[in-house]
Amino acid sequence: MSASIPRSVFNNNIREIYSKSVKLGDNWNLVAFDQNQDIFYLEKKEQQLYQSDIITIVYHVIYSESYSVPVLYLNISKSNGSIFKYDEIYSFFNLLKLDNDQEPIFILTQQEHPILFKPFYFMHPCKTSQWMSHTKLGPSENLNFTLKWLSFVLSSLYVPFDIKYALI
Repeated sequence: MSASIPRSVFNNNIREIYSKSVKLGDNWNLVAFDQNQDIFYLEKKEQQLYQSDIITIVYHVIYSESYSVPVLYLNISKSNGSIFKYDEIYSFFNLLKLDNDQEPIFILTQQEHPILFKPFYFMHPCKTSQWMSHTKLGPSENLNFTLKWLSFVLSSLYVPFDIKYALI
């Protein structure tokens, strides 16, 4: 069983997440890339002190046309403007390796951002459908698939995500 959603559902989902973000005072923004084609995505920027440097973390939640699921894109930049390298990203998010085969649990890959055309790291969407099916987080008429997926993905990266999103 696979879990996927059409773009129209994704757009409704991210509008709802944005609305909840405003109510919670969180910093997610709804970005309209092309309103004529109904292409939107979520963006969140945070700054924090990390190893004596102020870093900027950018998260984007974008719809994958190929897989029909949300995809998390992210970048971390240092105060000098350079972006984190692959090993720095894994270290920052404390991504663990499995004991037996030493492969990362999550695979972050760097590629060109599909909208901004800049290098970004992203969680490949090929596993999203499978994860959502195994965790019984598939689409439902009354549930926000993208919100459930986002809480799952961010918690897996040890990024705080307010439980109040599920309550309001």
